Amino acid sequence: MSETIERVSVNYKNLSQKFSEQTSDYNKQYCGIYLARLKEMETLLRKRIEIKWGDRHPIIKLHKLAEEQYDKCVVIAMLFKDQKLKPSILKQLAEATKLTPQPILHHFTDDSDQLFIEDELQRYQLLGTLNGKNLVTGIACALLGTDMGKGKFMVEDYVFAGYRPQVEIPLFSEDIFVIFLSGLDFVNHQNFIPNLELCIHWLSGMLGDDETVSRIARIIIAGNSMRTKAEKQKLTMMMTSRIVESQDSIESVKTFDYFLLQLCQLVDVDVMPGENDPSNHILPQKPMHYCMFPQSAVYKSLNQVPNPYFCSLDELKIFGTSGQPVRDIMRFSEVTDPLDALEYCLKWNHLAPSAPDTLGCFPYYDKDPFIIDDCPHVLFAGNQTEFSTRIVTGQF
Repeated sequence: MSETIERVSVNYKNLSQKFSEQTSDYNKQYCGIYLARLKEMETLLRKRIEIKWGDRHPIIKLHKLAEEQYDKCVVIAMLFKDQKLKPSILKQLAEATKLTPQPILHHFTDDSDQLFIEDELQRYQLLGTLNGKNLVTGIACALLGTDMGKGKFMVEDYVFAGYRPQVEIPLFSEDIFVIFLSGLDFVNHQNFIPNLELCIHWLSGMLGDDETVSRIARIIIAGNSMRTKAEKQKLTMMMTSRIVESQDSIESVKTFDYFLLQLCQLVDVDVMPGENDPSNHILPQKPMHYCMFPQSAVYKSLNQVPNPYFCSLDELKIFGTSGQPVRDIMRFSEVTDPLDALEYCLKWNHLAPSAPDTLGCFPYYDKDPFIIDDCPHVLFAGNQTEFSTRIVTGQF
């Protein structure tokens, strides 16, 4: 009889409470989230200003620039990227009513794009050294430069909030593994049934490799488990769209539930919703409801978690999304590598800077939950074209 091998155990904490506590009040305007973001980021940016430029230049509010003349000054504001190709509801209505046909685009940058800075009272067009190709709307920054008059600001230098302080990576006495899965697309599960069976057999130790399998502490499923492409919407007489729940979608949930049932008997599993999963569409996405998974929900090893998701395993902090913020950054900038987009998020100290401009989110008023309060040891994004990793070091 073969020797029984126990799976490694770690101390798990779910740190995603701020992504699960959003209210259902949609009466507020979205400007509130920008004001909250700017207010919180201003504290961080002032520290960066002191480190980089000291007290050599005054820090001026945008609406005060025209009142006094400064050779050089520093302003703290939000970036706004004016893009003529950016989708809008007016363009969509024009296309729907066949007034003006719109080209189908998946990337919305153009040579005519312009950068502006704005705060709660004023907006200025930016000139100078700040290259907007790799930037998106919603980034808080500090700019050193000169007011050129007529609503234009010449940028000489700039700084972003940068990486937050990171606690030292905990030391582990042995290797511990976390499996990341995404884009399982169970609506087409018949195409990869052998792969699913092979995965279960490997995790159970039936294929050998006991040394590695026993050190797998957790599986994080990062969205789009039901389908990777949205169902086609049917336009109604009111020019609104609706999706009738198809039998394929119902069957995909049942099949996914059975897959989770097998996983949860072997290891702890965290299930995040994705863009095309049965959850709310805008960020943060609430955990998918347990009633959809009657077989696997009886196991304590199944954890329905929100998107974004933040957790710690023996004090190792893991933070990430199902991929929507990374995709949106790449659509509205010249960033082509998802790893670059993730690294920029750390430099900007914001997980989803393009929300709510081009990425849907709740209309937060007092606080922006997407600001990175604790620098994670692992930052991930699901549903990318290929698996890739990078080690980055926080720099000023």
